[in-house]
Amino acid sequence: MESAASLKFSPEDPQGSRRRKRQDAGSDKWVKSLPTPRKDDAS
Repeated sequence: MESAASLKFSPEDPQGSRRRKRQDAGSDKWVKSLPTPRKDDAS
């Protein structure tokens, strides 16, 4: 069995630090843009 596609990013990604810097990863704006889990209101 094979996966349909390779992983989008590799842990050994040589461009990872440049991409994170370009996306301003870690900033408050970046953190707020991340998806959040849905809250189940039916408790």
